[in-house]
Amino acid sequence: MATRTQTRSFSSYSTDQLRAMEREHCGTGRCRRCGFTYTPSARLCPTSRRIALELESRFKAPMSEPRVGQGMCAGKGLAWTVTGNESSAWRQAAAACTQCPLLAQCTADLERRLAGGEKITNQILAGRLFSTQGVEVKVEKIEQYADRCGMKTRDRNHRAPARRSTRCTVMARTAPEPEKTLTTDTGDQLALFESVAA
Repeated sequence: MATRTQTRSFSSYSTDQLRAMEREHCGTGRCRRCGFTYTPSARLCPTSRRIALELESRFKAPMSEPRVGQGMCAGKGLAWTVTGNESSAWRQAAAACTQCPLLAQCTADLERRLAGGEKITNQILAGRLFSTQGVEVKVEKIEQYADRCGMKTRDRNHRAPARRSTRCTVMARTAPEPEKTLTTDTGDQLALFESVAA
């Protein structure tokens, strides 16, 4: 199980599976699952820290205090990527930005990038959401934007071309019936008209 955990990305596990793994990676003095020895500065084993980061990025666990010089999004960048049409996750990411100690620095950096003509797409930066087209979506319009994203997905699925049958249908072709021709035998022809001649 430990080897499989290292080779498989935590993003592929369900939240319930991650919580079950988190319960295994704990203990007194050392992690009872991987044997990591705790120190005053490290109260969680590396696996437990990675699980916590994944749960935070899904907003299934409280955001941990950022380290010095790191933002709330450090190691959890996927949560700040605008995908799908779930507005609640976008709102949570934007709200986390407002609590970030690096918000002023991030805002200044964002303004510099925008002033330089850079187009920000599908991201939440400094608490601001940017759409697929690079247009900033105001906080009060996030629900409407999510609805539009959902409608595009539904339309795309609805307009999908009908699947063609993979079976090849062969039309049976019949040879034309042979034309009936009169025989050239004069004896037969006279026999046809004997009753008339009589």
